[in-house]
Amino acid sequence: MLTRSRRSANDVGTLWTLRGREGNARCALLSWSRDWELRVVINGDTFLTRRCINAQEAFALAERWKRKLIAQGWRQVVPRSRLAGQEQRDS
Repeated sequence: MLTRSRRSANDVGTLWTLRGREGNARCALLSWSRDWELRVVINGDTFLTRRCINAQEAFALAERWKRKLIAQGWRQVVPRSRLAGQEQRDS
């Protein structure tokens, strides 16, 4: 059985990526032993961080942060789907 130290987090992944005049921002979701942590990282520096008691709270907060940044002029970066590109070539 795998166990995780209370002092180390598991990087679950990036919830969203934005691009703005200041550079690139991403929202990282980390899982701790008893809670979740969100980090907004801009050009490698942590800009915002907050711990949440459950995943639902973390996702809701990530969405609020994203909307605020978009209202300030940031644009969402949406990766192109590899499958979509394949479908176009197959047509």
